[in-house]
Amino acid sequence: MRNLLTLVLASTLSLVAGGAQAQAYPERPISLIIPFAAGGSTDIAGRLVAEKMGQSLGQPVVVQNRAGAAGGIGMNAVAKAAPDGYTVGLSGVGTTVLLHITGPKPGFTTKDLVFIGNAGNVELLFVAGAKAPYKDLRQLIAAAKAQPGKIPFAHGGTGSPAHLTMEYLESSAGIDLTPVAYKGDGALIPDLLGGTIDVAIVAAASAIPHIKAGKLTPLAIASARRSPALPDVPTVQEQGVPGFESSAFNLLAAPAGTPESVVSKLNAALNDAFKSKELRERFTEMGLAAGGGTPKETAEFVERETAKWRKVIQDAKLAIE
Repeated sequence: MRNLLTLVLASTLSLVAGGAQAQAYPERPISLIIPFAAGGSTDIAGRLVAEKMGQSLGQPVVVQNRAGAAGGIGMNAVAKAAPDGYTVGLSGVGTTVLLHITGPKPGFTTKDLVFIGNAGNVELLFVAGAKAPYKDLRQLIAAAKAQPGKIPFAHGGTGSPAHLTMEYLESSAGIDLTPVAYKGDGALIPDLLGGTIDVAIVAAASAIPHIKAGKLTPLAIASARRSPALPDVPTVQEQGVPGFESSAFNLLAAPAGTPESVVSKLNAALNDAFKSKELRERFTEMGLAAGGGTPKETAEFVERETAKWRKVIQDAKLAIE
């Protein structure tokens, strides 16, 4: 009987201690690994979110940039970190989905991560030069059907979310465009402004200043809803391509095995961050869509995106290295 009482007491104390430990989290600063170089849209968005989450959690969320391998190096570090909630990362469309479909293999899979919530999406925009003959996406689609394979279409890199969104439009709308790859929007925009190329897909933030100056024409936003930054620009769906939806998303992730109580606290802090009017306004200025949501919704989103992009890559017979 004495042994049984001792066992019961020990188990009770263990549960109490575990509960207290979960309640105490976080007791020290949290590292947020951004798997890209400082200064890009993902980095800026991540730092804004980190600041607000830190205020909610009562501990700083400290950003570390670990660039390389299309985001694979940074997210591999997250996947291999201790599952205690003190290391999290921003996993984008490339590191969450595309690397696992196209290679090079990043050294981890989505099963090595637990997704906490959406940390905001980079909105993608179909855009034309001011002198191009297209004023909306319907006109471009009609022209492409009349001239299959004749219309050049620029994007910021083979295998990038923009490139795959272009391929997705082709398969969804039944058209054939000629892809022209650039090394990022920074290299693409001058040619678009100069008339070397007529149409492209870019991050909305890259085009907004030129649209406001009247130098570029927005054709369609790729996301499911209109952008707060460009409320007069219709979506692809609104222009006759049902079900079309694409963005360069950023998801907050932690190592698999992170306690559910810790994931819940991180998720609550992430959602609190997006309740901030200041943060939402800043995101709109940058051509970003606010995030949030539950871990379950985010995990289901990853499954849907993986299936969607695998089909796009297979249908387009893309060999992306």
